[in-house]
Amino acid sequence: MYEKQAPFEGEIVYPARYDTVIGYVGFERVEIDLLKAGRIPSSQIIMGKAKKTRIEYDDQVITIDSLVSYVNITGLTQPKLYRFRIYTIDQYGNESVPQEIALIPFTSSDLTTFAVSPPRIMASPTAAVIDWPSGISSVLLDYYGLKFQYTDKDGTAQSGERGADSRFFIGNVEAGKPVQLTMEYKIVPKINRQSILDTVYFESQLTINMPTGATQFSPSERDILLANGVTVFSADGVSEFNKLTYPVHANSLQDIFYFPNLKTLDLTGGDMFLLPELHYDRNTIQDVVGGGEYAPFLRKAGDISQGNQQALKDLLEAGILEKVYYRPKTMGLDNLLAPYIEEGIVELVEGPDVVMVDNQFHLNGIVQDWNWNMEVTYPATDAPEGEGIENVYKVICKATSSSFVIALPKEYQFNPEEYRYFKFTAYAPEKSTFEGKYEKFQCFWPRIMNRMWSFGDNSNFGQEYWDMGHICIPDANLEKWADVTLDMSNAIGRHNRVIVLNIGTEPWIDFDKDIVYYIANMRFSKEP
Repeated sequence: MYEKQAPFEGEIVYPARYDTVIGYVGFERVEIDLLKAGRIPSSQIIMGKAKKTRIEYDDQVITIDSLVSYVNITGLTQPKLYRFRIYTIDQYGNESVPQEIALIPFTSSDLTTFAVSPPRIMASPTAAVIDWPSGISSVLLDYYGLKFQYTDKDGTAQSGERGADSRFFIGNVEAGKPVQLTMEYKIVPKINRQSILDTVYFESQLTINMPTGATQFSPSERDILLANGVTVFSADGVSEFNKLTYPVHANSLQDIFYFPNLKTLDLTGGDMFLLPELHYDRNTIQDVVGGGEYAPFLRKAGDISQGNQQALKDLLEAGILEKVYYRPKTMGLDNLLAPYIEEGIVELVEGPDVVMVDNQFHLNGIVQDWNWNMEVTYPATDAPEGEGIENVYKVICKATSSSFVIALPKEYQFNPEEYRYFKFTAYAPEKSTFEGKYEKFQCFWPRIMNRMWSFGDNSNFGQEYWDMGHICIPDANLEKWADVTLDMSNAIGRHNRVIVLNIGTEPWIDFDKDIVYYIANMRFSKEP
């Protein structure tokens, strides 16, 4: 009977094998996970008789004197498919059933064929800005930084480094000559849209053919430059300008890059610019707001975009600009300019504590609706006397929704960060005026908005409406001048440019008599 047992004598019991195999590609290396439990220390791995790990690929054999949860295999310099077999081994050298995986690492050969998207180049005769408006990251790579180097016209090597913001500036180069830049990108390549394990550095060359002084540039803000006296749009044509003035509603500062001798930039508008006009034509009424002098309670509608303020950043960082005048919280440049205030390069132009609202901002409410009908006389010549009373309107309610409207040109919005309070002084009629169905006409209903409902094109920021509820005149303040204060703090972060001051809170009654108010001293104030 023992002869039947003989074929089974010496049977091998294989050690346990790793329970998974998942591969990750790096730069000339791979990592392979071997346990479903994740990456844990060898001391926590117990797999029966298994004691060691063996990896085989090509003609290579790697033995590790312990069990491991993952392996890191380096030195994979060939751009090819590597097939890996991974075993456990017991104390007698017996191998487990292998786990197998095939991977292609990212190698130096792949890097030589790599390319990033070409940059946008904005060049003047002696300087250039290089940037990537859509970013450098793509389906092929994630970008994390770059270094650049070039030689200026004096033969001096210049270099710099950028992080997430890849934009950089070069200067003091020779007009009309090519400039060679060496750039090293810090990237993480992607394979099949998956990032590899490692950060790599990729070098490329960029040649910029610098324009001459006679080369024309295409201005972003032609009308503003014309107002400053520019007639020839080339570096030579603007070489005599050492100062430029921009209105608060400017959309782009990119043109300042082309002015080789610019030293002073006035972002207050100075006395060079009037406000834009906004024309209304509806319900047989034609009216215009704006067109007069700038008022300090105004700010630009929205901020200048990051891309359109970069030229200012470049000239400040390069030490080219010596003076910048700016009204706080008006163009979205406060964070950019803040580092230069203490050293005196940036001077903040503060507005007065109180600013009157001129008649250029009054709008006939009928353009929105006939129910907003209000007879307005300005300046009112029959107003009751009062100390310090000026800019008086006589307003006669003619309909159930009679409203006094203040509107700004669509390029502007209110600036509640600087001027938080809107105030006016009102003279309300005697108490008998508000008897019966006219009781609610003792109250104002202020509504704040980006645009009136019939004028959707008057704001690029949609509608950000809010109101303050009903504000009623106390009986004790009837037949006398009394201040009304509106807290505009809810407008912070919004793009509000219209105030509708409704009298009567829209009670929807049959309106058959005149209700006369006088409104004076409309103003914005920094303090309550």
